[in-house]
Amino acid sequence: MSDEHTLPSRQEVSMALTWDLTLLYPNDEAMKTQLKKTVAKATELHQLAGQLANSGETLLQALQASKEIGEELEREYVYAFLRRDSDTTDAQATELYGVAEKAATQIDTALSFMDPEIVAIDQTTLDQWLQTIPDLREFRFMLHQIRLQKGHVLTTSEEGLLSQLSRSLDSADTIYNTLNDADLHFGKVKNDQGELVELTHGNRSQFTESTNRDVRKAAFLAYQKPYHELRNTFASTLNSFIDSRNSIAELRHYKSARQAALAGSQIDEKVYDTLVDTVNQHLNLAYRWYSIKKRALHLDPFYQYDVGVPLAGKDLLRTTFDQGKEMVLDAMQVMGPEYVAGLEQEFTHRWIDAAENRGKRSGGYQIGVYQANPYILLNWTDKLYSTFVLAHESGHAMHSWFSQHAQPSEYADAPIFLAEVASTFNENILTEYLLQKYHDNRELQVFILEQSINGFIGSIYRQTQFAEFEDTAYREQQAGRTLTADYLDQMNQKLVEKYYGPDVKLAGTPTQGWAYVPHFYMNYYVYQYATSWAIATTLSERVWTKQPGALDKYLAFLRAGGSADPITILKRAGVDVTSGQYLEDSLKVLSQRLDQIEQLLDLA
Repeated sequence: MSDEHTLPSRQEVSMALTWDLTLLYPNDEAMKTQLKKTVAKATELHQLAGQLANSGETLLQALQASKEIGEELEREYVYAFLRRDSDTTDAQATELYGVAEKAATQIDTALSFMDPEIVAIDQTTLDQWLQTIPDLREFRFMLHQIRLQKGHVLTTSEEGLLSQLSRSLDSADTIYNTLNDADLHFGKVKNDQGELVELTHGNRSQFTESTNRDVRKAAFLAYQKPYHELRNTFASTLNSFIDSRNSIAELRHYKSARQAALAGSQIDEKVYDTLVDTVNQHLNLAYRWYSIKKRALHLDPFYQYDVGVPLAGKDLLRTTFDQGKEMVLDAMQVMGPEYVAGLEQEFTHRWIDAAENRGKRSGGYQIGVYQANPYILLNWTDKLYSTFVLAHESGHAMHSWFSQHAQPSEYADAPIFLAEVASTFNENILTEYLLQKYHDNRELQVFILEQSINGFIGSIYRQTQFAEFEDTAYREQQAGRTLTADYLDQMNQKLVEKYYGPDVKLAGTPTQGWAYVPHFYMNYYVYQYATSWAIATTLSERVWTKQPGALDKYLAFLRAGGSADPITILKRAGVDVTSGQYLEDSLKVLSQRLDQIEQLLDLA
């Protein structure tokens, strides 16, 4: 009789593998009590509506009150958010998150008068206030960012109405995550030992990397099955989300949702187009990688479900959660004592939720809390991949940690364009550490190089593929097309064929290729994985080789948070993203990695 493996319930998970939410609040009731006080503060602040242009002192009072409310709401909202994501089937946690969402909408509505009034202040008057009121200078860059929205900020009443509708406009995201994390089931498949195992988001990679073709094929098709069966629901949800973003962009007088999304971080749209164009010019590197795998594995035809098979022939460097933390800590010694001390706090104070349980949100992420500490969600599998995810999310956490200690709260959150640099930076450092540590072991060299190459493929090529898909979907929806499942499948199929190239034979349904991507509900997010990987490749190489001043510049980058526009902060760190050269430089590193692995495999 085969053993059956199922996910544990939340209550069955060891406390040591869960995050400590008492660092935020002792219990749900304490959070709700504080949340009511925060809502009351927002109601009180609303009494200043119509008065911000009266004096600099009034403006300062409003900004300081808004800052305090923002810090409190972040702590309260994140608590509810993490409670829900711990177990999306927990009705009490779901209800608590609903309470937090409702309160956030109330607060957003109460404070919606501020941006229109700030935009309307005469520039000469504002400059005079900034010169004569010292405490107002803290908000100089924040005021500049708000005033850049001139022409896109609506009237006070319109902003209020939009705030009241925010929960409805964001509902597609909530519905998608509930469907994907709580209601989707992939059934059970046999693992390499012939045991019947429940297939999940978290353990899928164990099957896709199996050396048994029957095992990985069965898991590949099983994972696609529920997405295909619910393809119309997923299409309707995505169409609804994109429609809401396009509608908001139109209301705010932007030409497109893409312009609206990038303008908020002061990113030129050329950065997006340069990424897509440059990667398309270098698709041959991705094709070369698949050709290497096809030849090395002696598989012809070479299917999509063969791509994940490790070239070393087996899964090496398996690590428990504790071993993964130790490995990351060792690798990051190059970052100096202050960075390492931050990591040690993260690893010993339960900032991480590591174990997978029934109903837990899939994937991984980091979220910072200015008044407390960062939190990380993982779904640990004992594979080296999980250690790389830990390094990635810890990069985010240290970015939050450093910026929280260096910046006021309004600048502590770096825009995504910068945040993903900090995470992928750590992945590159971990790769260099492992290549150096196992320099005399050919088998491990192949295994580690493959991890690195997969990082380039997954972060630059895969995410640029998603970026093309996303941008096309937005433009088509804006032009009046309904994003049906059939249309999304067709669009996805063309892109998959282009990015995989001639050596990979497609399998299964094209639905899974777009329906399983949660980042499509984050509004022009995915392209930044690609740009960030390229930027991080340059910065990490400088730090690892101990180029003079490189570490100090990088730590200054972490401390900067969102205190200036991303292009300026990156220029201070030594990278100019207004030129496509940073992408070319990164892809040269990928080419070198391909040369190395070809030589090790005697395929050159």
